[in-house]
Amino acid sequence: MLKTLSSYVFLIDGILIGLGAFGHGNAVKNVHAAIDQFPIDPNVSTMLYVVWYFVSGCMLLFGVTILWTWYRVRWGRDTSLFVVSLIGVLYVAVGIGGMISRHGDSFMGMFIVLGGLLLASGAQLKSGARAVVDSGLSHST
Repeated sequence: MLKTLSSYVFLIDGILIGLGAFGHGNAVKNVHAAIDQFPIDPNVSTMLYVVWYFVSGCMLLFGVTILWTWYRVRWGRDTSLFVVSLIGVLYVAVGIGGMISRHGDSFMGMFIVLGGLLLASGAQLKSGARAVVDSGLSHST
């Protein structure tokens, strides 16, 4: 039961991280509204937008990686869980750093929750990838 729950948490977490890319990309309009009123060197402002969309792309790639790993774990192959663990650690670290540097901004807590859930559910799946397969979540062969 815990493995099945962990599998669903892992899947939903991956979907949320991937979909977050679209919210992040769409939020660039707020960046435009904030900085376009100032005489900023065009090289700086255009690079800011390049990095902004790069981060959105990374979030989408993270989500796809998590979903791909979830699919592989369903087949009993848990070797890619290490990569997902790195994503989880990054999310927790960014969340903590953001909470500190932004003086308790609750939005940054979302990164801690997403990363923490990813790490916890991934650890459960790692400890019993075969159990997830046997629980009926996998395709029958």
